Amino acid sequence: MGIRPDCRHYLARTSACGEVSERCRLGAAEELPFACPEHCLFYEQRASMGAGWAQAPATPMSNTADGLANLPPPRRRRGKGKRH
Repeated sequence: MGIRPDCRHYLARTSACGEVSERCRLGAAEELPFACPEHCLFYEQRASMGAGWAQAPATPMSNTADGLANLPPPRRRRGKGKRH
C-alpha cells in the first residue's frame, strides 16, 4: 500500500532546506519507506470542508480595515455662534 494523503492522520512537513517528512500522527504507518498499511484500521477520510480558508465577505464589516476605509467622512458640526 502506498501513502494515503486523504487520511486525516497523514501529516507532511517541509523543512527550510526543502526536505519533506511524512508521517502518520498515530504511528501506524511504516517509517522507511513511508507507507500506510493495507486496510489500516485507523484510516479516516479527511474532511473536505473549507475549514481554515478565508474568503472576503460581500460587504465588509465595519470594524475591519476595509470597512473603516469605506466609511463616509465625519460630518462637520456647525457652531451656534462665535465663541469669545
